[in-house]
Amino acid sequence: MRKLTVLLLFCMFISVVSGQKNMYVFRNNATINTFSIQLIDSMKFSSNESVLDVFKNDQSVTKIPLTSIDSMQFSDNSLPQVELVKTVYNYTTSRTICTVNIASNGGCALTERGICWSTRKSPTTLDRKSSGGVATGQFTIQSGVLAVDSAYYIRAYAKNCIGTTYSNEMVVKPTTGNVTFTLDIDKTVYPNEYRLIKEAMDSACYYYNRYTTFKGNIYVYYNAGIPTAQASYHGSIGFGSSTSYMWVGTAMHEIAHFVGSGTTNEWRANLVSGVWVGTKAKAVIASFGTGEVLKGDSNSNPIHFWPYGINYRSEVRSATDLIRHAMLVQAMVVDDSKVPNTW
Repeated sequence: MRKLTVLLLFCMFISVVSGQKNMYVFRNNATINTFSIQLIDSMKFSSNESVLDVFKNDQSVTKIPLTSIDSMQFSDNSLPQVELVKTVYNYTTSRTICTVNIASNGGCALTERGICWSTRKSPTTLDRKSSGGVATGQFTIQSGVLAVDSAYYIRAYAKNCIGTTYSNEMVVKPTTGNVTFTLDIDKTVYPNEYRLIKEAMDSACYYYNRYTTFKGNIYVYYNAGIPTAQASYHGSIGFGSSTSYMWVGTAMHEIAHFVGSGTTNEWRANLVSGVWVGTKAKAVIASFGTGEVLKGDSNSNPIHFWPYGINYRSEVRSATDLIRHAMLVQAMVVDDSKVPNTW
């Protein structure tokens, strides 16, 4: 049987190689070995006729086990050229949004394009995939739901008359945070303040833990002399006597300052003339589909950003605004500014 396979493969090579540009070896794992005909010196079978050796003019050898070969093809056409440009994880949908560029269809029309992903490296269309459209050029596509605390390997792919080709690989690891707090308030003396601030911080930590990767414990205190509330970078958060500020919005606003938003030089460097220039946060706000532009103070010492900075109660109309705040703080502080996210 192996001798017959050898004979058939070599007969096929001799009969179709003339005038053809490329040889494609299709593997059982949905991958393809591509060879330029003019760069092949010779081929032979070795290891008891169980391995196909492809010898090239540069003296290199590609060894392909026969049991892994599904089929072979010779053609003037090429595989598509596909690139995974970027991927942004959306903590609201638990999906990652990928930007893909297909520079060439290889000489024949595309029949499928999309992304594939797996917890194993080098995913193929045999793993999970999302597909849509058959045009070349740049497009966006989102994955299915990704579980938190798992690393996913993602590749774009495109299929034409020759077969399926894959892009570079990127890794996405959705994680949850672990933000806690120590509340230093005498609940016997200030029972109402204790209850309100604890509820506010509990809710704020929920959103930050669900939609960011920040990890650490925050010291929270009460001081009636504080006009509203205040925070310092990796220092503490203090609430004043006004109960109108003892709610989740203010708590999240102060946590943002605590982790570095408006309180670190790295963060400030990404605000140029009052407009955020960091690419990650810009991609996150673009994913909301609202057409909003991320801005901030235009002075020499910027502290606040908007929209979703929760600088005012009027900014929060629903839980969606709280989620978007947390997502933007994550992107601005960690992804764009590279501020440490643990303390």
